[in-house]
Amino acid sequence: MASNAVILKDVAVVGLSHWDAAPFLKKVTDIVPSIIYIFNQTTQSNEYSNRSLGESLGFSAQDVQEMGAGLMPTLCHPDDLARVGAHFAALSDARDGEVLQVEYRVRHKDGNWVWLLSHDTVFDRDTSGQVVRHIGVASDITAQKTAEERARAEHLKARTVNDELRTFSYAMSHDMKAPSNTLNLLLTELLETHRDTLDPDAIELTELALGTVAHMGNLVDDVLNYTRVINQDFVLTSVPLNALLNQVTEELDGIIRHQGGVVDIADLPLVAADATQLRIYFHALIENAMKFHKPETIPRVSITCSMTKDLKSYDITVRDNGIGIDTSKHEQVFKVFKRLNTAPGHSGTGLGLAICRRIAANHGSTITLASSPAQGAAFTIRLPKA
Repeated sequence: MASNAVILKDVAVVGLSHWDAAPFLKKVTDIVPSIIYIFNQTTQSNEYSNRSLGESLGFSAQDVQEMGAGLMPTLCHPDDLARVGAHFAALSDARDGEVLQVEYRVRHKDGNWVWLLSHDTVFDRDTSGQVVRHIGVASDITAQKTAEERARAEHLKARTVNDELRTFSYAMSHDMKAPSNTLNLLLTELLETHRDTLDPDAIELTELALGTVAHMGNLVDDVLNYTRVINQDFVLTSVPLNALLNQVTEELDGIIRHQGGVVDIADLPLVAADATQLRIYFHALIENAMKFHKPETIPRVSITCSMTKDLKSYDITVRDNGIGIDTSKHEQVFKVFKRLNTAPGHSGTGLGLAICRRIAANHGSTITLASSPAQGAAFTIRLPKA
């Protein structure tokens, strides 16, 4: 579009009275695919149009001139008339050489609407300095506008489908929570009140059923968390990481004590983030560290931070001394329902790290992983300073 502005500036310098004396510019205007025109601000009529007008709108230059002051009311889309009028008014106050632009629709001779993008500048003034005419270059952007509208429609369709899927997933997970809890209570009650009357096989089967129900409950919780982080309104606040992590470790106190684990938290800063999502993020990583630890080793987690070179963000790292992850599997661990370790004692739902990646994306960040087998894992997220 910069070439259009150059063309109309050059023509404006020549002036209307010298138009015939500028064969070069006249030839240029005849071969340029865009519409070039000279519009009289006083009479509100078109005084010159190049041959591209007929190709773009189906009207001849003579047709346009005969429309006179009715040109824009006749051709311009009613919804765009006010915007074009404001554009003309702005041109009356424009400086020489200043180029203004406007998008609007005009009616093709066949009745269809054509989108134009016009670049206009002052062509000449009267003796008092008032703008008499402006010159413009209009490009047909109908294909671009059609593509934009199609993209908006597809985006809306995709968003609607995604919203429905998220709502369905959340509703299903929420509705499954109650029967899962009820089944857990019934099986626990069965063992507590009838253990003496059950044979060893029945006790073993009941305990296996309790383990399965517990896993189902964890899965439901993770699905609920996943639907929350992809559906929840993002609320950016100043989050004190130490206070938030103290809350998370209190929530995980049971599993930490059971595993004899240790969680070391450095002096951490305030970050700009969504507190609820960060709580889910750190909860998942610390819980994983407690689950996936090496045999005969006390699970240990350290949470540290470092400032980025531009001094605008922090890299927050959660490091453990667990079983580690082979470098060839680093991408797989972030996939939904992907479990790398299905060995007994290493239970998981395959959603925790997928949730963490989504939370990082919600914050305009990524989660990076440094790990190798038996060497633990370090997960890092970059968050802006509060």
